[in-house]
Amino acid sequence: MTLPVIINGRIDKVDDWDVFQFSGKANDTVVAEVYARRLDSPVDSVLKLTDAKGKLVAFNDDNEDLASGVNTHHADSYFMAKLPADGTYYVSIGDTARHGGEEYGYRLRISAPRPNFALGVVPSSAIGYRSASPQKMQYKRSGGNSGGGGYGGGGATVSVYAIRKDGFTGPIKIGLKGSPQGFSSQSTTLMGSQNVVRFNFRADYSAPKFPVNLHIEGRAKVGDAEIVNEAVPAEDRMQAFLWRHLVPAKEFSVLAYDPSAYQSLQKRTPPELPTSTTTLKASTAGAKSASEKSKFSKGSVTGRLRQLRRIYEDGLFTDEFYLGKVAECEAGQ
Repeated sequence: MTLPVIINGRIDKVDDWDVFQFSGKANDTVVAEVYARRLDSPVDSVLKLTDAKGKLVAFNDDNEDLASGVNTHHADSYFMAKLPADGTYYVSIGDTARHGGEEYGYRLRISAPRPNFALGVVPSSAIGYRSASPQKMQYKRSGGNSGGGGYGGGGATVSVYAIRKDGFTGPIKIGLKGSPQGFSSQSTTLMGSQNVVRFNFRADYSAPKFPVNLHIEGRAKVGDAEIVNEAVPAEDRMQAFLWRHLVPAKEFSVLAYDPSAYQSLQKRTPPELPTSTTTLKASTAGAKSASEKSKFSKGSVTGRLRQLRRIYEDGLFTDEFYLGKVAECEAGQ
C-alpha cells in the first residue's frame, strides 16, 4: 500500500488475518484506525504493526470513542506509532475471537496523523426567561444530567465536550454559530489539556417567544489551516456504573419566556393529621402496629417528617398517601 489509504475489507473466514505492507521512514508517525463495530459489523478487531523482521511496533485491541453514542463495546482498534527506522512495515488486522464470514466487514485507515476534533453540547435543551432589556438570560435546568443549564452570574450555562483526534492538542475556540436573534455569548476556549468547558448564553428582550434551535461551533488551527466543527447536541448518560456516553440528540433547543407572563405554582400546604382515633386507624391501615415496630428517636422522626413535607410540597405525594406516612411516623415513636 501507498499511504495514505482507506481499505474496505472483510475477515472472510475463521482465524483469518489481513496484512498490508507499506514503506516508512524513521520518525514518521503512522495512524491505523478500524471502523467495524461503529458500522454495525460483528468484527471485534485486533490491530498490530510490525517491522520487516516481525518485531512488534504497536498493538491495540479496543479503543474507546465517546462520539459513538450508546456503544456497549468499544471493539474498534486504533494506534498511533512512531516508526523506529526506514524500512518495510506491516499492518495486520484480525478478529479477537478468531471469527469470520461474509458479514465480517471493516474499514481500515492507515495514514499520517490527521489532527481534528469533535464537539458535543450537554444538555440538548434549556429553558429560561428573556430580560426586559438587552441583558443576560438566566436558565432553569432542563434535560441532561451533567452540565445542565443552571442559575448563575454567567447566565445560561451548558457543557461543551471535546473529543480530540490523532493527537490534536491545540486550543479550540467555542462560540455561537451565526447571530441568532436576541441571543449572544462570550466566546471561550478549550485549551490543549481540556476536554470539557462551561459555555454561557445571554438573551435579551428581542429573543423569540417560541423555542429556537441554537448552534455552537468550535474553531481551531492545524498548521495554517482552520478547522470548524459544529457541536452535536447530546445527553450525558452512564451505563453499568462505569461507561459514560454522549448520546446524540436531534437539536439544541432553547426557550426564552416572558417572566411577566409567568405565574409560579402556589406552594402546597400539607394537610393536618386527623386527631380522632377512628380516622387515625384508617390512615394507618396496612401498617404494622406500634408494638411491632422498632422505636425511633424524636430526632429521627422529626427529620423523617421534614422530608415527607418537602416531597409533598414538590407535588409527588397525594394527601392520602402523605397522611398515611405521617401516621406511620407517629406510631413509630
